[in-house]
Amino acid sequence: MIDCGMCGHTFTQAEGAACRGGCPMSGRCGMVSCPSCGYEFPAHSKLVALVSRLVRRSPRQLEVAS
Repeated sequence: MIDCGMCGHTFTQAEGAACRGGCPMSGRCGMVSCPSCGYEFPAHSKLVALVSRLVRRSPRQLEVAS
């Protein structure tokens, strides 16, 4: 499930297919569009994924990695 950062609507990847007929990237850009408000954004942010992985690590894992 994907949450829209603009309006907070929750939707699936299929519902958020962003590319329209006039898009030059033709569906390969990785963007999704909120079906509620139309806001387009990347489906997955690499920065958010990195921070999420770091937060989920236990303190023991962080000591071993250092």
